[in-house]
Amino acid sequence: MWLSMLLAASVSTAPELERISVVGTRIPQAQTEQPVPVQVITRNEVARLQGGSILPLLRQIAGAEVYSSGAFGGQTSIFMQGSSSAQVLVLLDGQPFTSPTLGTAALQNIHPDEVERIEIVRGARSSLYGSNSMAGVVNIITRRARQSGGEVRVRHGAHNYREVSASASHVTSMSRHHLAVSRRLFEGYDLTQDTEFGSQDMDGAQATNLLFNNSFTASERVSFSLRYLQNQSVAEYDQPCFSADTFEREVCHPANRTRQQGTQGGVTVQWRPGLRHEWQFGEVRERMRTVDQRDAEWSGVNDVFATERQHISWLQTQTLAAGNQFLSLGLDWQQEEVDLSHVALLEERRRSTAALLQYQWDYADWQVNLGGRVEDTTGFSLQGSHHVDFAWVQIPRWTLGVGQASGYRHPTFNDLYWPTGGNPDLNTERSRSYRAFAQYDTGAGHVEAELFRHEFNDLIAWQPSADDPWLWQPVNIGSARSQGLTGRWEHQQGVWRLRAHATVQNTLDRETGEPLLYRAHRFANVTASYGFAEGVLSADVYMSGSRLADSWTGERFAGYWLLNARWEQSLAYNWQLYVSMDNMLDKSYEQRPGFIEPRRQFRIGVSYHWR
Repeated sequence: MWLSMLLAASVSTAPELERISVVGTRIPQAQTEQPVPVQVITRNEVARLQGGSILPLLRQIAGAEVYSSGAFGGQTSIFMQGSSSAQVLVLLDGQPFTSPTLGTAALQNIHPDEVERIEIVRGARSSLYGSNSMAGVVNIITRRARQSGGEVRVRHGAHNYREVSASASHVTSMSRHHLAVSRRLFEGYDLTQDTEFGSQDMDGAQATNLLFNNSFTASERVSFSLRYLQNQSVAEYDQPCFSADTFEREVCHPANRTRQQGTQGGVTVQWRPGLRHEWQFGEVRERMRTVDQRDAEWSGVNDVFATERQHISWLQTQTLAAGNQFLSLGLDWQQEEVDLSHVALLEERRRSTAALLQYQWDYADWQVNLGGRVEDTTGFSLQGSHHVDFAWVQIPRWTLGVGQASGYRHPTFNDLYWPTGGNPDLNTERSRSYRAFAQYDTGAGHVEAELFRHEFNDLIAWQPSADDPWLWQPVNIGSARSQGLTGRWEHQQGVWRLRAHATVQNTLDRETGEPLLYRAHRFANVTASYGFAEGVLSADVYMSGSRLADSWTGERFAGYWLLNARWEQSLAYNWQLYVSMDNMLDKSYEQRPGFIEPRRQFRIGVSYHWR
């Protein structure tokens, strides 16, 4: 049965210690062989934290604070080591997933069933991935077929949460195919505390997800991949609404209706031993429309944000000398296009072309990795970025390293061209990252500590215009700094698996001398899983310290901690029972001003698996 296989896989630690990752260098390497600290959240860990949203998975990312605006369907954001969510690049199978209009990724629309694993590298990595990777990269790898079979699942829980999902996989000697579809609904929850919006009704959300993943092996040297993803969601929210004709207050029930479509293909050719070529191409479309759930009419209803991105990349990796040196050459091409209903922007399309070069030398006692990138983007001057990483492995089981890198982020289309508020004269944000780390292999896991410092310049923020205080406009406001320590620990003993991470940081807005908004001085997560006869019991504790909520008044949000638990039990005839309890102690807490975060939430479900 599926759960028994999961437990059997968890007993052996060796495969887990040899996780293959590409995010740190864009070269497929074992996680322990990369000269930068790379974290991999594996499929086993995804299964043990299985839930209706991706939030529990993202909270496993070391160094990251993960916030959600309200309950299911609310905007989910990653703040990596003091950065903003727009300064962390999110990839889906190596393809940029960040919106060119909002500057962030709609992570809340991804279902955990679609996730095979998550790869994370902290610090600037624009030299490999381009814009937005100023403080880190999160690469979400979608689910692949492992063996033929399938499953059907039904769940129900607090606030009338309902979920129905199904998946099927088929494996042949030359191909693998995986199909997954799910439908989730959530209602009966008031998102905001503010009573002035005039819409204190119960809000809800719904989402439909489809994933079709295929891979083909033509020969020992040539393989292909093709993936199609579609996410559709409707998320209700509260805001003040005004009549488009009289500008008087209207009672409204606003919601965002979002549709995401992504197609991606890839070709990998091993021309000869030591020479590897990889081509990747794809298209992502996102359309967001503001609607009223009860057909009321007000200013802003039926506004449309539509974006489209095409991406093509080529990467060649050549093994040099005695097999311990690697040279990578790459080209990236990307086109972004935006369409706003009722609005004609000054520019609706931009293209970027980039070339990258990377060299890695793995010696007996040390590793060095050097890389650089040059990118030409429409409307901006030529951008250059680099990374330098050094690791020393002479002491048995220890890896010590240092690194320095630069990053950048171009302004979004909203920043540049939003009617009556955009600023086409904005400069590109820049960053520099410094790190020193130590890793120790315990034999049953590892311990890691990283000292970091990130410096950000030409930060973009919306603020009142000097000419008209009622008009808000984005400007380059200055610089900021974030520094601190991130620690991570993983251990496995039999069917026990323990994981923990913690970060202590200090952030500073150099213009005002104040801490950066919404960044906690300290935060941590601890997860424990125990496998027993035909079952898995897991619990995690998430802790976050106080943080600045309003730079004008100095108001701070209080710190909080949450306890969550999950239990899965195999039943007869391939049936499986699922029970979860989030926020078990019914804690009250705030992450964003005005939003009410969920209290205790119970969910129960059953699933049927076959092979």
